[in-house]
Amino acid sequence: MTPILLLLGLIAAVGAAIMTGLLGFGQMTAEEKYAAKLSRIQDHAMSLEEIELSQPFTERFLLPLRDRLIVALKNRTPAKRQEELRLLIQQAGHPYGATVDGVLIAKLILGGVLGGVAVFVFLPFVHLAFPYSLVGLVAGVIGYILPERWLKQQAGTRRKAIENVIPDTIDLLTICLDAGLSFDAAIQRLAEKVEGPLRDELANTLTEIRYGVPRSEALQAFADRVGAEDLATFVGAVIQSQKLGVALGDTVRIQAAEIRRRRRQKAEEQAAQASLKMLFPMIGCIFPTLFVVLMGPVALILLVKH
Repeated sequence: MTPILLLLGLIAAVGAAIMTGLLGFGQMTAEEKYAAKLSRIQDHAMSLEEIELSQPFTERFLLPLRDRLIVALKNRTPAKRQEELRLLIQQAGHPYGATVDGVLIAKLILGGVLGGVAVFVFLPFVHLAFPYSLVGLVAGVIGYILPERWLKQQAGTRRKAIENVIPDTIDLLTICLDAGLSFDAAIQRLAEKVEGPLRDELANTLTEIRYGVPRSEALQAFADRVGAEDLATFVGAVIQSQKLGVALGDTVRIQAAEIRRRRRQKAEEQAAQASLKMLFPMIGCIFPTLFVVLMGPVALILLVKH
């Protein structure tokens, strides 16, 4: 195994260890920490230095370092940027228990690890005129934006899954309202019937309403967490109908028809664009083959004659 591969393996292992320690994966609960401290207490009085040295390396060094990094990063990150990350995490469904602090630390560590690995990979090419340090900078920037890009991908996948079931869900909501259920009872029935991420969002909305959050604010927060355009329009219409005293059943029925009409128009637009999108693969893949088939024999005849 070459020294470069050994060095890369060592860097990856160190980076994974630091990432695991700083992000707090595998942390003990508060009860487990307390029990561990009690088990280490001796009969004689221990000095502060002995107590500190008796603690594990993660609790003695990595966790305080993580806390200091969090404070430094949050102080240098604008409040608007933190709110954007918080909303993005909500739209992604809090994957792996992600938080704003964890995302900021992951961006910093991943950027540093990828930048360092790229620099060591290109060390044999130092003699070249190309500034190899620029490669490390580019890799660091890529590593810095990767966690956020991953969150956006997760949020997009989750939003698309919710958008696919919105029309049927609103139809079911219309049936529940026509059957005489109240709006909150209809939402509860939807939370029991639907599957996927929409079920979790409906349950969270019901919990907020039961804890005293006004229905309009809970519904608006629901639309913000999902980020779907159709859902935002529907929630806006429901809130407006509540303010004006319009029957919710009629509003929901109109919005369901409107959403299906927009879906049909969007499908027709995509079908109309299909011919234009197929043009580029045809030019790049099919036409060269046709040229070879048609012009190949002619070229061979001309070569034989000459």
